[in-house]
Amino acid sequence: MDANIIKSKILEKKPDFSGVISLSINGENIVKEAIGEANISEHIANREDTRFPTASGCKIFTAAAILKLVEMGKLSLDAFVSECLPNYFPYMDERVTVRHLLTHTSGFCDYFDEEENDEDVSYDNVWSKIPMYTMKAPDDFLILLQNKQMEFEPGFRFKYNNGGFVILSMIVERISGMDFPLFIQKYIFDVSGMSDSGYFFMDSLPGNTAVGYTDNGKGGLKANIYSVPIIGGGDGGAYTTAKDMYLFWNVLLDGQILSYEIVQAMCTPQVSTGDKGVSYGYGVWLNTCNENVIKIHVMGGDPGVSFRSVYYPKSKAVCTVLCNRDAGSYMAIKVIEDMMPSSK
Repeated sequence: MDANIIKSKILEKKPDFSGVISLSINGENIVKEAIGEANISEHIANREDTRFPTASGCKIFTAAAILKLVEMGKLSLDAFVSECLPNYFPYMDERVTVRHLLTHTSGFCDYFDEEENDEDVSYDNVWSKIPMYTMKAPDDFLILLQNKQMEFEPGFRFKYNNGGFVILSMIVERISGMDFPLFIQKYIFDVSGMSDSGYFFMDSLPGNTAVGYTDNGKGGLKANIYSVPIIGGGDGGAYTTAKDMYLFWNVLLDGQILSYEIVQAMCTPQVSTGDKGVSYGYGVWLNTCNENVIKIHVMGGDPGVSFRSVYYPKSKAVCTVLCNRDAGSYMAIKVIEDMMPSSK
């Protein structure tokens, strides 16, 4: 595969692409390209090691944290949320379990419904009434979640739910006695050698970190500083690099973060998403063919953020695309996949 051809095809489809694309196959680095700017006003270019926000792509870290507590014997997937967090959610069905939250099958209403088709409803509008700078810890989301109702019976069907993963981060804090970001740091980032990853406050970002840019409604771009919570949490917002995601996939699948048995369950279809050939495990999307998992992936999108990272079991390939724009990662992944037929 030719990195220059891949870059050319991506820029042909999206001339304003800004981010990093990375592909490794069986441990060999095939593609690593940085395109565009991490900071427009300062004209700071993206680098191969630039940190990017991941939006919902880091739900896999939340899932791994919950599964670590299960492995440690401190939690059960079949534990009731009402027992883990007594008096937190008065209108949640008492039958909702941790497993339901992990698989987006709880039936509990989300604080932001991604299936809404109303063009006037967007994620950044959530923070028009609740200042995003007040959302510093999982419990701060109670103002958005505490009085939500049930939408359907627990386990009835799959419906993607950000709030469910915020609740999982609350459970991590309650059971472990640690702040959620510190738990992820100790049991995932440090174990994986992900030295450039973390949950950072947007008003004190470390160096070499990309600013997210979103449509300003006037044909230009604006920084997303008022469009997402001030720090990431259980449902999204961690920062990472292409190298760190490569390390994460390999360490996770090698059984160093969690036992092989738990990782296997994590990457086994637990529920159908309703899309043909696409299932959900614990915190990961799974594409299957003839009952075999051919693609394990995470993805996220926020105003000014577009992220995807994929592991292909057949070729032992890892592909990560990080963008500091509203879109670009899906297209870039498709360009790369079209040139690597052995992964399908």
